Amino acid sequence: MPHSLAQLIRSISQASVLLTAGLGLAAQARPAVSVPVECRQQHQEWQNCRYESDQPGSSWQLAFEDHVVRFNHDGSGHMKMQLNDNGDWTGVQARWIAERTLCWNDVCARGEIPLD
Repeated sequence: MPHSLAQLIRSISQASVLLTAGLGLAAQARPAVSVPVECRQQHQEWQNCRYESDQPGSSWQLAFEDHVVRFNHDGSGHMKMQLNDNGDWTGVQARWIAERTLCWNDVCARGEIPLD
């Protein structure tokens, strides 16, 4: 007999542990909140994007088709925005320009935006 039952069970157990660990990592890659909204930058045309966050109200991003804009709010009223992965974080002020339309400097989003 080339493999004993114990060896077979051990190899199946090891494979299931690796598979479970891999699935857990894949699940963590998705944000806790992901909502379709419309976004624009510098008064360009509105386009579909996603509001994504693991910590709504504290840390979130707007995922455009070709780039991501990141935001961070420290809880004291100070908010920062990063326009690209290697860009500097800059201070921003949020402002409502219309019903369900929120802007941070020249980046705007409209729709059902989770604020907290």
